[in-house]
Amino acid sequence: MPPLFSFSKVSTKKCNIYKTIGILGGMGPEATAATYLEIIRIFQQRYGAKYDADFPEIIIVSKPIPDVVERVENEEQTMILLNEGIAQLATAGADFVIIACNTVQRFLPELRKFAAIPILGIAEEVAKSLPFKSVGLLATEATMNARIFDIEFEQKNVAIIKPTQKQQTMITEIIMNILNGKKTEGDKTTLLLIIDSLKLDGAEAVILGCTDLPLLISQDDVSVPLIDTIKINAEAAVNYCLNAPEEKP
Repeated sequence: MPPLFSFSKVSTKKCNIYKTIGILGGMGPEATAATYLEIIRIFQQRYGAKYDADFPEIIIVSKPIPDVVERVENEEQTMILLNEGIAQLATAGADFVIIACNTVQRFLPELRKFAAIPILGIAEEVAKSLPFKSVGLLATEATMNARIFDIEFEQKNVAIIKPTQKQQTMITEIIMNILNGKKTEGDKTTLLLIIDSLKLDGAEAVILGCTDLPLLISQDDVSVPLIDTIKINAEAAVNYCLNAPEEKP
């Protein structure tokens, strides 16, 4: 009996004019899913997407990289897996890539050297239109140490207010809990207290600089403006897939 479906017969012609979005995820997996869903919501709410053909083509590659939350365990292996994932997305037809993780943005300059397609950067996107002069930052220890946001914000003269080392240890534990599927009221309360502390230290807004943190808290929980990097990343993807410059012949 012949197979009911043959990959060799699949048409690669797009049914809409959008650029194909590539999402490099798995860091963590739930945040990757939330990024995908946020892109879908933007198309529904802003552009009235209703039928399947109203949405862009989205390709997701989820890579099980070594731990980057508590520390970067194996930079060489991490780079290999990230480059592999970007190559998979390009081969599958993605026109560009967003990475659903803040911490691995530290590898962005090197990743761009080898990538066949553009890669958008979260910190770059946050910095583009930041209307504040002083912001608090909640992120992994590795993101803090790599100064991923500092590098972008220094060019914009935006000051970053960071948690104390004790608070940072608590944030790391909370992120690990979220990755483990444990979203507790106790952890939420701890984050809210840290946000209050950053606000007292002069933060006009607070960046959720880890894509797992928006899975636990949202703007509804606080009075200070929150900059959700899942939303920023999804917005950048939508804008690029709609407005990407035409490739040169």
